[in-house]
Amino acid sequence: MTRLGPLLAVAVLAASGCDDNRAPRVPHAMVVSPARATAAEVGATVPFRAQVLDEDGAIIYEADIRWSSSDERVATVSQRGLAEVTGQGSAEIRATHGRVSASGLLEVRFTPARIVKVTGDAQRAPALARLPRDPAVRVEDRTGTAIPGVDVTFEVVSGEGVVEPRSAATDTSGVASVRWTLGSSQGEQRLRARLDTLAVEFTAFATEPELTIVTQELGRARATVPYREPIGILGIREEPLVWSIAAGSPPPGIHLDSTGVLTGTPTAPETASFTVSVGDAAGRESSQALTLRVCPEAMRIQPGDVLVLTEDDFAPCPPALPAGSAGDLYRMAALRASTSGVYRRPIAFSAIELGAAGGGTAAPAEGPVPARRLAPGSSTSPAAYALDPSAPAPALAAGVRIAEATARHHATLFEEARRLMRRLGGPEPLADTRARPSPGAQGAAGLETPSHRVLLRPYSDSDAACSPPGPSPVVALLVGYNDHLAIYQDSIQRLADSVRTRDARQVLDYYAAHGAATIDEYFGGVSDINGDGRVTVFVSPVVDDDVAAFVWPGDFLSRADCAASNERELVYFSERQFRALGPEQEVTHYLALSAMVHEVKHVSSLYRRTASGIHQPTWIEEGTAEIAAEVSSRRAMAAAGGVARGAMLTRDAYPPRSGIITSPENYGMLVMLARTLLSYSANTNSLTGDPSPGHSYYGTSWHFHRFLGDAYGNAAQLADGDLFTALNDATTPAGTAGIESVIGKPTQVLIREYATAMMLNGTGAPPPERAFRTYDFPSATFELFRPGDQPEGRYPWPRTGPTPAPFRAATWVGTLVPAGVRFHDFESQGLGHGIEIELSAPPLPDLRVVFSRLR
Repeated sequence: MTRLGPLLAVAVLAASGCDDNRAPRVPHAMVVSPARATAAEVGATVPFRAQVLDEDGAIIYEADIRWSSSDERVATVSQRGLAEVTGQGSAEIRATHGRVSASGLLEVRFTPARIVKVTGDAQRAPALARLPRDPAVRVEDRTGTAIPGVDVTFEVVSGEGVVEPRSAATDTSGVASVRWTLGSSQGEQRLRARLDTLAVEFTAFATEPELTIVTQELGRARATVPYREPIGILGIREEPLVWSIAAGSPPPGIHLDSTGVLTGTPTAPETASFTVSVGDAAGRESSQALTLRVCPEAMRIQPGDVLVLTEDDFAPCPPALPAGSAGDLYRMAALRASTSGVYRRPIAFSAIELGAAGGGTAAPAEGPVPARRLAPGSSTSPAAYALDPSAPAPALAAGVRIAEATARHHATLFEEARRLMRRLGGPEPLADTRARPSPGAQGAAGLETPSHRVLLRPYSDSDAACSPPGPSPVVALLVGYNDHLAIYQDSIQRLADSVRTRDARQVLDYYAAHGAATIDEYFGGVSDINGDGRVTVFVSPVVDDDVAAFVWPGDFLSRADCAASNERELVYFSERQFRALGPEQEVTHYLALSAMVHEVKHVSSLYRRTASGIHQPTWIEEGTAEIAAEVSSRRAMAAAGGVARGAMLTRDAYPPRSGIITSPENYGMLVMLARTLLSYSANTNSLTGDPSPGHSYYGTSWHFHRFLGDAYGNAAQLADGDLFTALNDATTPAGTAGIESVIGKPTQVLIREYATAMMLNGTGAPPPERAFRTYDFPSATFELFRPGDQPEGRYPWPRTGPTPAPFRAATWVGTLVPAGVRFHDFESQGLGHGIEIELSAPPLPDLRVVFSRLR
């Protein structure tokens, strides 16, 4: 023991000397965990932990830490880091050691568990009065703690009273309150307060109200139209009542009579504000501030006059039509005057009788249509218009069905062609030589006789069709030819379904007599990239039976650019269309005749557009191709001794009314009329798209281009070829820019003029300056309808139905798309004072509403 003591002392001294030589560890940073925590009720605890770190990141365990809360109304914290919730909100729980500190965030969000009525229940007050105590609720969590800052919704569930506001936030005490004004009915009324699935109800008993004016808004008046609107009152009163104007004055011509009725005939448009007061014999009084707007008198337009309005012209005073005399007929067109923009938009028109008893205006039968909101429901829709497949023109119905299927195929094909041209980087087509072949066996016009047998590469719908090696060529055998066309048929198909020589000859003769001159006059002729002077027609099984024909722009390219190219002007054609020309067929039709001209027009224009690198939009490309088919048909009709090409075409241009109205000559023209019928009698139509099932925009686009030819190309004098040639030129911009550059007017103006021309065509009213000059459509389309669906003269198929709407309250609901139009007809019975036309639609900058009087 004596010897061990000195050794221990030495060890202690040595250790002490070593500690004194080591530098103390300096706090450098602090970490608090958790960095973020949540709690949901008062009294909940959340432990926080802090660590002090030196500059090397090592923990200094012996460091003293002081804790604090940034908001003790939310949470307090012990010096061991245990936070306890005291209220809702957010607080930083901070740890500090010397000069270093860090914090964690504690968020407290109470969960509503119940909603409790505080005041305002079971009150009694006169109807229409505000309750003396405002209904109030408190929102609590499961511990009974009030929850501030949450929104409570209040709604009247019986009694038709008014609550303000409809949503109220709880205050710091968790209480939300509202003002409740009782409705007019006596007895129990109820109010519900709701927060998510939590709800309570207040009741109040409404006694007989005090004398109260209940009218808060007046129906608008119309200058020169008698006006009458009683001021409504409710409540306890003792006769007699005394009515007066307490401030301001009604518009000139209107006065308040002794029975509390605003009556008279306003003399001029004006808006007047005034206060109406009523008192009874017992001294009770009530006053109400009112405003009365007097709108301008009804439009005065003569037959043939046209008035164009925008959406702004319908507010705050809609246009009005005067009663006039029995039989006065008005037409209205609502149209989207641009070809692009927001696609589908709802639109509704309501007819409201002027000067109806009980107020300045009468609500339509199906309820008023608020401004810029679509009213639910609609009046009876017009019958569905369609071509009858059995009578009176089954041959026409069959051809239109094929034409519509062809339209859908063309749309797909043209989009594929655009993708191909973009992928190939805008390749140049083969040069247009327009050179005659070298001398040899020649036809009557100096062309060489076409080869009896050629190799043609069949079209493939694959985007990779142009990639080498391309489709394998097939043998095609000559069926017939002339100086314009050479018709070949796939040799394998020919073994089973041979195109008859007589059918091919009918197509060749029609094209030579009527098609070639149309293509030359209207579209500048056809290119000749392979030097044979003809367009090759390839009858091939690659053309579906329900498709008439098509042109593929890849055939204009060299095989170096596109391995699938046939390096020639080529039209693919359906064998079935030739077969339909045979009189022994169950249904004979002549679509092949005009369809050939339609397709050769594509040869002409697609070659030019491939060379320019920018193709036309499909609606323009197809609308002008339909012009080619229609003009060839009008040429054929004139040559057969029928109506001249530039003359006004009416029902008299058809064969006698035997039930069969088709002929080889007029078939192409009838197809155009039928497709127009299908397009415009659909509920929604457009120049540029297919907004309704069962039809395409071919009819509308042809109709629009026919208007351009008539109104700006002087078709009546056979001078519209120059206009379409200019539109077809490769130097003319594509799309509506090209139309505008050729005609010199904005597209929106042209669409508006077009709709006006439709409105007045064939009505007997003076035509507009820009009008259809070669078609009387009401007459020309008559026998294309199912019997009874559309009486003669109803073109352009108004949405008000097959007969004009009388001057009575009604509503018509529909849809408008860009470049679409809807027509409405109204006929006066000569009674009353007329009707207002209210518009309900979303904001549409391109919306135009055109009014015209027909008689």
